Amino acid sequence: MIQENEYLRIAVITGPHALHGRLKILVVSDNISRFQKGAEVIVKEEKGFVPYKIKECSPVKGKIFLLYLDGVSDRNKAEDLQGAEIFITREEAEKTRDELLEDEEFYYYDLMGCSVYLEGSLFGEVADIIEAGAGEVIIIVDTEGKKHMIPFIESMVDTSRIKDQRIDISPVEGLLDL
Repeated sequence: MIQENEYLRIAVITGPHALHGRLKILVVSDNISRFQKGAEVIVKEEKGFVPYKIKECSPVKGKIFLLYLDGVSDRNKAEDLQGAEIFITREEAEKTRDELLEDEEFYYYDLMGCSVYLEGSLFGEVADIIEAGAGEVIIIVDTEGKKHMIPFIESMVDTSRIKDQRIDISPVEGLLDL
C-alpha cells in the first residue's frame, strides 16, 4: 500500500456540473497532460484513496476544468466528491521530470523539507505549500517550531539552490512575527 505522503495533489473538485457526473475542478498542477483521457488519478474520499480513470477533461477558464471520471455517472456521486482532492503518485510524477525545461524548474514536492535561510542564517524548513486566493503560499516551520506563511513569489522566495535542498527568503518587513 502506498503511503499518503507518496501522493501528490494535482486538483481539487469544486463541485458537480450538470446531471451526468461531470465534475468542476481547480487544477493545481502545471502539467495539464496529467488529465488526458485514460490517465489514472486518485481521489481522496471519506473511505480513503480511490483510483479512477479519466474519461474526458476539458478546460473552461484559467485553471478551471470539467472532468468526467469512469465510475462517476450521476450528480449524486459528483456531489459526494465536492471538496475532494485529486492526486497522482510520486512515481507517476517522476515520469514527467524530463519535461521540466530548465535547471531552475522543479516540482513543488521538491520544496518539502528544504532548509530555509533568512539573511544567511538557518531559519527553518518548508513544511507545505497551499493554494491561496492570489497564488501559492509556502508554510515554513522555524527552528523553534513556529509556523510562518510566506507568499511564494520570486521577490520573496529564492529557489535557485533547490538542488542543494536550500531556499532563501526575503520577506517584506513585518511579514514574519519574530
